Formats: sequence, structure tokens, C-alpha cells
Amino acid sequence: MKFVTISREYGSGGREIALAVAKELGVELYDRDIIRRVAKESGLDYDYLNMEAEALTKTESFLRSITPMQYDQKDTLFDMQREAILGFAAQGPCVIVGRCGDSILEGAGYECFNVFLHADDAHRALRIGERMNTSDEALIQKSMHHVDSARKAHYERYSGRRWGDYKNYDLMLDTGRLGADEAVRLIVEAVKASA
Repeated sequence: MKFVTISREYGSGGREIALAVAKELGVELYDRDIIRRVAKESGLDYDYLNMEAEALTKTESFLRSITPMQYDQKDTLFDMQREAILGFAAQGPCVIVGRCGDSILEGAGYECFNVFLHADDAHRALRIGERMNTSDEALIQKSMHHVDSARKAHYERYSGRRWGDYKNYDLMLDTGRLGADEAVRLIVEAVKASA
């Protein structure tokens, strides 16, 4: 079986869907486990690492392109995440959520089935509001924009690919239109059909 990677827009249900896909396929899911492993091996604080993991801002990305400054801390953190992902992959097929899993695994010669999940702003806002326990639309929109911008900058910096570009994925699904259950069904069927 191929490795499955799931990239996602914030609020599209990526973790929930990835968990169900892993269960249906009978494989492990690695998401926050990647950060836990890095924290354990490095002795760094999990909460700090979780916050910093994909938080490469547009400003940092721009500064990297125009100055010779090095961002050793973020680069080191990415290298540690890459090693954690490859360590998990060495144990056998699994589902990896985010963190440039597709690029890392393919770069190491693993055969992957890459998925990108997205949804319209209304569906995402509803899910984010529930997660944040707020109905403050301005706060929800700000959070949505901030997380997506950070994920995009991180992915593009470390993979050299465009985040959300159909050329990088085997399957792209609108979870707002389909719903989580149908997204899971389609991913599992597609992974099995491509084996």
C-alpha cells in the first residue's frame, strides 16, 4: 500500500478525515505525533514546537529571499520534523497530515497518494468557530487567514512546490460540499484503486 499524505486548508476537517482514513486503511496516523517525537528527542517544549511547526510567515519568507540571514531555528525544526516523518515511514505505510509530508516522503523514494482538502469559507468558518468556541466572525476570519498563510509559506519554503496546486496532489476534495464521510470514502477508494 502507498503512503497517504493529507494537506489541508484550516477548517476543512483534515485531522478528522485523516483519522478516519487511517482507521479504514488499517494504518497509523501521524499528525501531532510528529511534534511529540521532535519534542521528546530534542527536549524542547511541545506547545512551543506545535505553535512554531508550520508558522513560517510571509514576512519571514520574504526576508529569506532578500537577505543572507539564516533562520536556523525554523530550518532546524523542519529538519527534525523530516527525520521524525521518515522514522515513522520506516515502520510501514501510514497517513501523514501536513508538515510537507508529501515532499519529504517522495524525496526519500516512498510512493505516496497525496490529498488536498479544501472548503468554502462558510463551512470552514463554522468548523473553526466550533473549535475556537467563538462566533466572532472577525476573529474566525483572521485565524483562518493567518493559519492558511503560515501553512502556505511553510509548504512553499520547504517543499519548493505551490501549496494547493492541483499538480502536487492525486486527489483534491471540497469537504464543505462533500462532507467528511464522503471525503473519507472517496480517499479510501482512490488509495485502494491506485495500489
